[in-house]
Amino acid sequence: MEGEFARLLEESFKRLKEEVITGTVVKVTDRDVFVDFGWKSEGIVPLKELGYKPKVGEKIEVCVVEPETEEGYALLSVNCARSIKEWEKVADEIEKRGTVRGRIRQKVRGGYKVQLEEGITVFLPMSQVDIMPITRPDQWLDREIEAKVLSVDRKRRSIVISRRKLLEEERAKKRKETLKRIKEGDVVEGIVKNVVDFGIFVDVEGVDGLVHKSDISYSNLKTPFDVASIGDRIKVKIKKIEKDKERLVLSLKGIRPDPWEEEELLPKVGEVVEGEVVKEDKKGVWIYLPQDVAGFLPYDLLPKEVKLKYKHKYKFKVAEIDKENRRVILKWPEEELQK
Repeated sequence: MEGEFARLLEESFKRLKEEVITGTVVKVTDRDVFVDFGWKSEGIVPLKELGYKPKVGEKIEVCVVEPETEEGYALLSVNCARSIKEWEKVADEIEKRGTVRGRIRQKVRGGYKVQLEEGITVFLPMSQVDIMPITRPDQWLDREIEAKVLSVDRKRRSIVISRRKLLEEERAKKRKETLKRIKEGDVVEGIVKNVVDFGIFVDVEGVDGLVHKSDISYSNLKTPFDVASIGDRIKVKIKKIEKDKERLVLSLKGIRPDPWEEEELLPKVGEVVEGEVVKEDKKGVWIYLPQDVAGFLPYDLLPKEVKLKYKHKYKFKVAEIDKENRRVILKWPEEELQK
């Protein structure tokens, strides 16, 4: 009986959905306390769980662990009721305070279980962990966090928290300070929040900014995914401050000189240069050259026996400087053919 009660009580604690009921002691034995709690049959509380011998007529708070046992009585628990009352007390304090501290203990469907300093466990949705997308969920386990209370559901005994909400409030304060200080043309450092096909989203001291794909490189041969990953710290130039929207238009290539405006940065005709194969089209192969210069190797200047591999580096000879189209025309070096 005691082992079965312990099992049911443990399951009851896990659920914590029972109602706290006030009952009246009607009988006390050496092992059990019989309680009238408003049902047709009486309920039993193990005397050792109560911790003392109550008097008949005394009021005690209980919750139902098992509606009916083989003996026909309901199995009751005062510990479960105490836990619920304690939970409600803590929940009231937490809700009033608005913020909590705790440690992420377990990854569950849709988020994490977080154990608070107060001892209770709450839920942190994955979408509420950080401002940036979570790419490695396991890295958050056992991390101590501070978070905002999103909701307290007393019926379900559940609390939902958000670390993201707290970060957003802090960023809002920081954003206003940053917008007062920065100006167009400044080169600043930011953290990459996200990378998509059309650009790179960057957090510059609390202010959101976007590096459009057209502002990544002068050669236009680099994609957002080639130059940045979520969490990277990168330097960018502020092209425009949209104060009404509190956001920035940024440039990655703007922190370097334009090679087509600085002739000394361009290779010379006849010079041998090393470049990386990045893509090809119907007319030839595009090569990424030093100083963020676009190189182009027409198929008619590439021997048929030479097969170039994507992302591999090769040596080429400069055949022509095409300033109008901002590209260097390349050819396969004769000395390479002789090898």
